[in-house]
Amino acid sequence: MVSISLPYIPFKAQWRTSGATVEIEKDTLEQIMFEPGVKYMFDQGMLYIEDMEAKKELGIEPEDAKEPVNVIVLNDKQRRQYWVNLSLNDFKKKVDELSREQVELLADYAIENKLVDVDKCDFMQEKCGRDIMTAIRLNKADEEGRKE
Repeated sequence: MVSISLPYIPFKAQWRTSGATVEIEKDTLEQIMFEPGVKYMFDQGMLYIEDMEAKKELGIEPEDAKEPVNVIVLNDKQRRQYWVNLSLNDFKKKVDELSREQVELLADYAIENKLVDVDKCDFMQEKCGRDIMTAIRLNKADEEGRKE
């Protein structure tokens, strides 16, 4: 869950699940973007603006961008494609374009779906410090422990 509470604007919003949407008026959005924590959440892809023109106006994306280049947010289908379909070199290039938050979500996806590619897991450990294979093993042991 992500929430923002800025009493001096006044603005308050909550996003309870991944993919949840909250409509924010343009004037309010411009004001809350001056708050460093809020800007960070948008810059990292924790919060996302669909409207490319609004992103350009707010300085999140370059004026000439047709597709997002600064904030790339992956859905589960794209995460799976990264893990399953991309070569190691392509995987590394694509991951290097992602924000820290998106890299973490990519690691979470691999753990939740038990996707193990040794070379990709090694790269992700270098990139974000997460040992995906160990996390999968620990989750499996935990599941087996609950069954007993």
